[in-house]
Amino acid sequence: MRYGLCLTGGGAKGAYEAGILKFFKENGIAFSVITGTSIGAVNGYFMLRNSYDDMYNFWLNMQLNKYFDSLNMVVENRLVIEELRRLDGIDRNIDSFYVNYVEVKGCNINEVIVDIKNMPKEEALLAVKASSLLPYNYNGDPNSVSAKILFEQFKSDLQEGKYDGYKLDGGILNNCLIQPFITDRVDKIYIIALSNDFQVPEYIYEYYKKDDIVVLEPNFEVRPEDTVNFTNEFCTRLFNLGYQYAKGLI
Repeated sequence: MRYGLCLTGGGAKGAYEAGILKFFKENGIAFSVITGTSIGAVNGYFMLRNSYDDMYNFWLNMQLNKYFDSLNMVVENRLVIEELRRLDGIDRNIDSFYVNYVEVKGCNINEVIVDIKNMPKEEALLAVKASSLLPYNYNGDPNSVSAKILFEQFKSDLQEGKYDGYKLDGGILNNCLIQPFITDRVDKIYIIALSNDFQVPEYIYEYYKKDDIVVLEPNFEVRPEDTVNFTNEFCTRLFNLGYQYAKGLI
């Protein structure tokens, strides 16, 4: 069977994704088609390079602001991309790896979807960087910031043209990149959701039966501030929760 994997975005909650992916890897569950948005694009890139141990270490050794720093209107992720640039392997089970990002032109935004599997390395990394580049223009208490606050500020800044020319987080428009599975068909799709209220986009059921789609959801209460909680304690806890959740479900 051909399996597909949809990795949604969610910032620090990507540790939960990584825990689930560890269980998949240990049990020989391989994917032919992967889609990734935001932190899902980062985790997917580790998978593409067959660098699972590096992904586990990335999350289990996370420290607040180790990789993600607010700078120049975005939560700068250049250190994450440097980490990914070191990876040279390839998972030959993966036929396609799609990521999405938002392209800003003036006050308008458009979604861009690209298959980076066979792209030159630097071009592929630019797409992953854009997909996981969260807008950040916030002058309040950093301890109280949340994804909701950041996106509300982004809407205001967008209308003022402050982000003209930027390529930003794909989750701004589409946090569940499932469209590629319409043309790049698989037998079963696994979606790793990072919110408690996740709903599978209804249009996909025009192409797949409900039994063909498996959703793995957080087994904990997701809070708005969790997206930017890159502390070691939080990321380690979510990684272990994801692993145990998959172990009990699959």
